[in-house]
Amino acid sequence: MEHDILDKPFLPLDRLRILKYFSMYSLTITLVLVALYFLDIDLGFLGHNDPKLYPMVLSLHACLTIVFLVLAFSAGQAHYDHLLAFFLLDISLLAALVYSSGSGTSLSYLMVVGIAVGNALLSGQKGLLISAWGAIALVFIEYRFAELGHPHNYVNAGTLGLIFFVTAFVIQALVKRLHLSVDINRTQADSLLSMEQLTKLVLKRLQTGVLVLDSHDRIIFQNTAAQRLLGYPGAVNALPNKLIEGLAQYRKFPKYQAKPFKSGPTTPKVLPFFTDLMPGGDRGTVIFLEDTNVVYQQAQSLKQASLGKLTASIVREIREPMQVVYKLSREIASQSVSSGDKRRQLLIQQQMGRVDRTIKNIHQMSTTKATEFKKHALTDWLPKQLNALKEPLLKDIKLEVKAGKHLPYTYFDSTQLGMVLKNIVENAVFYAKERAHEFARVSVIISHNKHTKQDVIEVRDNGYGVNIEFLDHIFEPFFSSEPDRSGLGLYVAKQFCEMNMARLDYVANQLGACFRITFAAPAQVEAFLAKREAFELRDKAKAQPPVLTDGLPTLTPGDRKNGKPSAA
Repeated sequence: MEHDILDKPFLPLDRLRILKYFSMYSLTITLVLVALYFLDIDLGFLGHNDPKLYPMVLSLHACLTIVFLVLAFSAGQAHYDHLLAFFLLDISLLAALVYSSGSGTSLSYLMVVGIAVGNALLSGQKGLLISAWGAIALVFIEYRFAELGHPHNYVNAGTLGLIFFVTAFVIQALVKRLHLSVDINRTQADSLLSMEQLTKLVLKRLQTGVLVLDSHDRIIFQNTAAQRLLGYPGAVNALPNKLIEGLAQYRKFPKYQAKPFKSGPTTPKVLPFFTDLMPGGDRGTVIFLEDTNVVYQQAQSLKQASLGKLTASIVREIREPMQVVYKLSREIASQSVSSGDKRRQLLIQQQMGRVDRTIKNIHQMSTTKATEFKKHALTDWLPKQLNALKEPLLKDIKLEVKAGKHLPYTYFDSTQLGMVLKNIVENAVFYAKERAHEFARVSVIISHNKHTKQDVIEVRDNGYGVNIEFLDHIFEPFFSSEPDRSGLGLYVAKQFCEMNMARLDYVANQLGACFRITFAAPAQVEAFLAKREAFELRDKAKAQPPVLTDGLPTLTPGDRKNGKPSAA
């Protein structure tokens, strides 16, 4: 294990940096020695033993250091395999300089630096080989001096050899600890990077929009849900004005609750929530964007059951006396009366018809079951619904249906969306005939938004369109520009769309009116259904009574944890 740790090289940049510094150090020492030699500065020991050998070895050492300096700054990787040869050759040339200068010179201490760097860059055994090579070289030099009768000092050579090995062991121990620290830091860095990537992946797949701002309110992270909810086909480059205003209010009043808003005429209504990125100091802000359609669908399913019974009873109480009045008016109309009475009776029948349509719309909402999401292909579902509306609604109307090829599936309740389509088409037919009865035309277009993964149905007519002053009220209950219409058709359609996590919008059109149904992305509906199923399972588990066996109480999971039996 220890050998494996020591055998690990430095990170390439660290190893290269050390090699550069050592090459520059060696070149500097060599240039100083060359300068001393050629300037004829006598230090009393340089080249004293062999004046002819000294300049030759000095020149070779200068060439060696220059070559490796060039290789070090070339940022290559191939010369790493030749480091052992470089250090052995460097030690050999330094030993030759010591031999040419005589025993006991300070040139031998230059080997310590080379041995230290060699043990830092190479593995344990290779580093020890460099130390052994330096010790053997010094002992051999002293042996040659002894044979030649020159002054020699074996003690000095042995001491330096011991210093070489101590240096090797100390450097290798430090390198070992350094490698362990590097491995730990690298592991921690990888873990942090993995957690960061996992966090980003989770945030990107959330159906809740997420925007992360830095201390200067620049967007540093955003997920696709935020882009979809704000109506951006790509990255959000700037915050909408409503968000900027809400963010300013949040910084003044941290408990500020923002109101829902729409960033565009065809985007969903979103509810923003603000929170600090990190507690303490202005380090950034996180903005969560909730689709109010999803929240509404959850609330609608809760209140639908309670309001259904109340609405049904109110409808019944109103319908019964109104039917009696309607029958009486018809009986009176069948008798011979004056023209003035006939006009009044006709007016009564028209108003009774209006009340009856209102009752039907309210009854339609009250008797609707909980939304049952099922997978549908609009290219198959829509033609069937339009065929059912042909008689008598689409009589004398030119109907155009346009659909793309290979559209993906989407989720919705077929019954509820069928009512939505009927109300919108009925509205389009009425206003198209009002403008030009003979040339009335209604177009139904199916498309798919590849960016948001949402299917879209558009119903267009060639009528007069919607007056600008009515745009903010067309989806309100009992609002109608025509006095003889109930004003509930578009309201009911919008309610059913929201119950199906869809969105109904009016889109400005050059000719006539255009109403657009934007369905929720399949992944968004699937996530909602999974969450709803989990809540239902949890509620069933809570409502399940304890089971008795042979008259004895059994232990529920909570009782087993507490060690107490359930009461019989």
